[in-house]
Formats: sequence, C-alpha cells, structure tokens
Amino acid sequence: MPRLDFAHETGAHCGSTSLRDLSTYYGWGFDEATCFGLGEGLGFSYLDLPESPHRAIFGRTGWLERAFFENCAVEHTIHEGERFADAWAAITARIDDGDPVMIFTDLYYLDYYGTDTHFAPHSLLVVGYDDRDGGHVHLADSEFAEIQRLPTDRLREALTSDHVVPLQCRYLTVDDPTVTVDFETAATNALRETATYMLDPSESHRHSKYFSGQGVAEIAAFAEELPEWGDLPDPSWTIRFAYQNIERRGTGGGAFRRLFAAFLKTAADRVGIPDDAPGEMTDIADDWTALGETLREASETDDSDQRRELLAEAGEQARALGTREAEFHRMIRDALGE
Repeated sequence: MPRLDFAHETGAHCGSTSLRDLSTYYGWGFDEATCFGLGEGLGFSYLDLPESPHRAIFGRTGWLERAFFENCAVEHTIHEGERFADAWAAITARIDDGDPVMIFTDLYYLDYYGTDTHFAPHSLLVVGYDDRDGGHVHLADSEFAEIQRLPTDRLREALTSDHVVPLQCRYLTVDDPTVTVDFETAATNALRETATYMLDPSESHRHSKYFSGQGVAEIAAFAEELPEWGDLPDPSWTIRFAYQNIERRGTGGGAFRRLFAAFLKTAADRVGIPDDAPGEMTDIADDWTALGETLREASETDDSDQRRELLAEAGEQARALGTREAEFHRMIRDALGE
C-alpha cells in the first residue's frame, strides 16, 4: 500500500495545479500560473453537446498538460485506450517506482466532490494506492488541501466515462524529469503558439480531439448564438453552466485569463513582450468576469423577456471580448516575430 511523500496544495485549476505539484516534486521551480502559460493553457472553445447542458464553453485548451512537457522538453508519455486493468497495473507500477501519475477523469465519479454533474476531462495526480478492502487510490486534487481517498472501482468509472468528453484510461507518465530547455525559450515558444492558435488555428500545430475549434473565431460564434440560448430545451442550466465555466469550475476567474495574466507578469521582462501586456490581459479577465455575471443573472430569472435582454447584453459583451482578444494576440505575435 505505497503512498508517495508528496507535497500538495490547492490551486486555481486542475491541470495547472497538477503540473505545479509535479514541478515541486521534481524540483522544476514553476508556480501554477507559469505552468499554465508554459502549457499554452489559454484558449476558447464553443461546443454543441447532445445532452444537457446543450452548449458549453471552455476557456482553456485541450493540450495544456501535453504542451507543458513539450515546451519544457521533459520526456513523458501520454497513454490512452487501454483496458482499465492494464492501465491500473501500469499506474501502480509507476507509484512503486516513486513517480506520481497524472490521470484524466470525469469529476462526477470522484465521490468526494458530491456532484451530480458530469465534467471532463478533470486532471489530477495518483500519489498512492491501497489494495486492501476492495482497493483504494490516493489522489492529489486541486480543490482539496488533503490527499483524497477513492475506491478503485470508482476510479475505473472516472477513467472510462463517455460524458462531455469521452475518456478511455487517459494518463500521463514522466519518463525523465529533466527540463532540457531554458525558461526564455519555453515561454517564447508557448506565447507565440498561443497567439497563433487564438488568431488562426489552421496555422497552429496544436490540435485536440476534445475541442475541434479554438480561438477568437469561437468567441465570435459564441457571441452570435448567445441571444438565442433562451430557446434551448434547458436554458437556465445551459446559461448557468457557461457562467460557471467562466468564473468557477477551476478557471481561476475570468475564463482562465487571470491565470494567464499572472504568467505574463513572470515572463514579460524575459521574453520581450510589451510591458503593458499583463495589465491588458488582467483587464480582459475583468471583462470576462462581467460577462459571467450577466450570464449568472440570466440563469436566475424566470422572466423570459428579462432573460432575452440579458442574453443580448451578454452577446455584445462576448463580441467585444473577441475583438479585444484578437488585438491582444496580434500585439504578442508582432512583438515576438515569426
């Protein structure tokens, strides 16, 4: 029943918290915001879902964790598609060797959350296990200061859920924890690529099977459809879910833009971006928070006319944000060059 001697703290977002915990464990020295930025975490996707909520927005990319390791040139392997028994055997073998393992789950099956909402992929770290009494796994999760304990059979369901984003035993292992590039190179590459996929995804080498669209064009599509959300079968919950994905649900506030602004403060004087870039991104985050508040109000009213007015206002706020973000990323791209 091994459990690693593992330092863990709560954080703003599941993926960047898990990366920060790995950074602490392996001695890389990155805080959470830096992990988020180096992982090209900033993004935007707009999804049409087959079940309630029928629309969903996500302010981060689907490749945060992978991009972090690639930009830092840390040897790693992403595993996916295995039977649970095989994946579990591989995960426990890594724990036996002294290495934590990042896993990607449906939060619904993590009983310590007590939620009735499916949400995936939620990333966290396996830091131990216990084969007694039916088996349990020890998990370092961004929302909880203490290491959590979960029955192994519930972990199986969390790793193989087909809700929101279908999963089949997706996990990431660190093969050699050595960071082999300097911070300036990693940060410059991450910022340049972030600007590229936000402005013109077709020019980016980043692609995600989870989020087919990415960038300011998706913000524009979201803005265009928002006024019609009141006609959806479940308008209150769909609108509420969008608010949560802007301001709650592990975003760090402002649709992940506050996390990115903190990264920019660290990187600004080391990679040659404009001094006002962190402040501009903070202002953008504030505008996303304001949009989230409009959506929250729209989700709570039973007056269809008031909801229509609020959704129209939210659409205008989103449209302005799309324009502002396009200008921001052009500024970053121009500053860094090709």
